[in-house]
Amino acid sequence: MSARGRVTLGVLLDSLGAETVSALSVPSGRQTLVGAPVIYGSDEPMTAFDGALLLVTGKPDPALLERAAEAGAAAVVVRAGIGDPELLAESASRAGVALLAAAPGLSWGQLYALVDALLAVVGPAADLGEAQAADLFALANQVAARVGGAVAIEDLAMRVLAYSTIDGQRIDELRREGILGRRVPAHPTHAEEYAGVLRSDEAVWSVEPKEFLPRLAIAVRARGEALGTIWAIEGDKPLEPDAAAVLAEAAQSAAPHLARISLAADKARRTRDEWLGWLLRGVGPVGELATSFGLRQDEPVAVVAIGARDGTDVFAATHAGDLLRTAYAAYRIRAAVGAVDGRTYAVVAADAGAPLLRRITADTLGQITDRLGGHWRAGLGRSVPSVASAPVSARQAEEALRAMCGPYGLGVVGAHEELSAAMFLMDVATSMRTSPSLLGEPLSRVTEHDAGHGTDYVHSLRVWVAAHYDVPKAAETLSLHPNTLRYRLRRIGELIALDEPDVRLVLALQLRLATKGVA
Repeated sequence: MSARGRVTLGVLLDSLGAETVSALSVPSGRQTLVGAPVIYGSDEPMTAFDGALLLVTGKPDPALLERAAEAGAAAVVVRAGIGDPELLAESASRAGVALLAAAPGLSWGQLYALVDALLAVVGPAADLGEAQAADLFALANQVAARVGGAVAIEDLAMRVLAYSTIDGQRIDELRREGILGRRVPAHPTHAEEYAGVLRSDEAVWSVEPKEFLPRLAIAVRARGEALGTIWAIEGDKPLEPDAAAVLAEAAQSAAPHLARISLAADKARRTRDEWLGWLLRGVGPVGELATSFGLRQDEPVAVVAIGARDGTDVFAATHAGDLLRTAYAAYRIRAAVGAVDGRTYAVVAADAGAPLLRRITADTLGQITDRLGGHWRAGLGRSVPSVASAPVSARQAEEALRAMCGPYGLGVVGAHEELSAAMFLMDVATSMRTSPSLLGEPLSRVTEHDAGHGTDYVHSLRVWVAAHYDVPKAAETLSLHPNTLRYRLRRIGELIALDEPDVRLVLALQLRLATKGVA
């Protein structure tokens, strides 16, 4: 069913389902082997695509199909409803390349993630009593047919490894989002629902969240260790009376798959993360490490560091890394991505200032926030001439991330060269916390006057400084006559030397830090 990281076209179509992708032309049959997905702009130059699944953005033309076949692509996916399907199908047949149509509402990033996940989990399954091997998707379909409801198979991280695609079986928005996102969306009730399933040795009903359809679920175990779960949705009709027994049988069949996937994934991830840590610290054979990640030793790179303002754990950093790796790969950005010391890093073969890198990173942060919660930010180190200099960019990325997670970072992605002011203010704020005298005059004199006389001089000063000492502009913001503000500033000048440049500088810093709750 699979070979060298590829699956047959038949497995691809059956696993993803007709609602996701459909066949327009299959000139070489369903046994055609399909490899990794590649998002390709229809106006880009054609390079070598050894058995790839080409996801063509924009409006395709017949000549593109011929070029794709010559470049070695196994199949081409176009957007349903764009272009003449009959003309494109005829051209695909002549060129000898398979042509598929993606559902209109499915983004190319989502389709990439679905295919990428499929390539990771398909493989020979245990004998299910029908004298044939099947993968996890086939197992999900067989169970769905027997229990009478849509089925999903998940790992312990709530990642959807496989799902059924039987026509007519009802699913809800929770299931739909889980399929498209490859992970069950967050919900306050999930922790207890999943805990209940994992505590039981038999299938149990899950009825939360109440706005979605009820589910019958069972834990998948090997030698007593939980590896994942299988879920069957009860749609318009009740599940079959023997549904619990069918799920128990399916759990036994799925256990070897999940054990193999878990073991391989854990081992590969640990190795990858360890090697990435070496790159970031400049330890070990740089050339070999770079090659192992698909990077060239002598090409410019930049480091991206990702974290949450309220801190991250190993699981969150790992899942964030998976999403970031998929996003970069979808746009053919070569990168070494992983989790190191509870934080997500990427050594990227791209210019740190490239708008595409920033956009993809920002979009991925949105996905991470949606799935894991929290306030995720990214810091970009400066571009360095080679992988050997990655530690320099890594330190800058960490400094940038620290600034982005602090009170002065704006937006979600910040580059090191943009954040010098924010980093300076953070250092000053740290000094002020450890040196109480720095929290005193001149601002303390004004604060004490406000407290004792009921004035609001601090607010007036803050608006005036923010207006770059422009009295008419500040007065407009304060809804005062300019002469009123000038009088107020003269009164403040009786408390502190407001005309002295150094006093103004320190006052501006104190006001800025106080705005962020530091002073």
